[in-house]
Amino acid sequence: RSSASRIFYATLDVLYVSTQGWIQWFSRDVVQASMPSSFRLNYPTCRVIVDCSEVRIEKPGKVADRVNCWSNYKSDFTLKFLIGITPSGYITFISDVFGGRSSDTYIIANSGLINLLEPGDMVMADKGFPHIKCDLESKDVTLVMPPFAKANQQFTEAEMKETYKVASHRIHVERCIQRIKIFAILSERLTPELRFHIDKIVHVCSTLANLQGPVIKTV
Repeated sequence: RSSASRIFYATLDVLYVSTQGWIQWFSRDVVQASMPSSFRLNYPTCRVIVDCSEVRIEKPGKVADRVNCWSNYKSDFTLKFLIGITPSGYITFISDVFGGRSSDTYIIANSGLINLLEPGDMVMADKGFPHIKCDLESKDVTLVMPPFAKANQQFTEAEMKETYKVASHRIHVERCIQRIKIFAILSERLTPELRFHIDKIVHVCSTLANLQGPVIKTV
């Protein structure tokens, strides 16, 4: 087992170092040139679609780590990272990994992604990111999310249509996350030893996901 572990970690290190440039943040021109027709029609300035994903871990030994890694959403100990994809379905951004306690807003604010955006860009997200709107607007970047339901009120017909439209475009980031998590190392509960290599593991799995066929077939 120790020999297998050494081989695994040595291979992981080699793959991590040799693929450092493989998760690329593309220029706006490149993103728009490869934009599928549905985005070109409905969200022509979309630069990136973002979401957070969590990986379950074994219960940490230290109390501070337990607090940091406890996820109320999963009711479990997790690690959490941000993924960003282009409208064409290419993984273009992966954040460092945070403890499961961290909110989506905290992660995107501390990931460095906002610094990469340019005036006129659009970011598509789910309802977990409302508090970044001010940060984005200060850069003249638009945030598109599904509408929020008002207390004791149903969605209007227009809000229902907007919810469906956003969801039908956002689903591609969820499909990319599924491609990353198809690797058993991220679908199983991580051991303490693997936890300390999680940034490298997520990077390599994301790189391998990008080497598969496109998520969106029609351009």
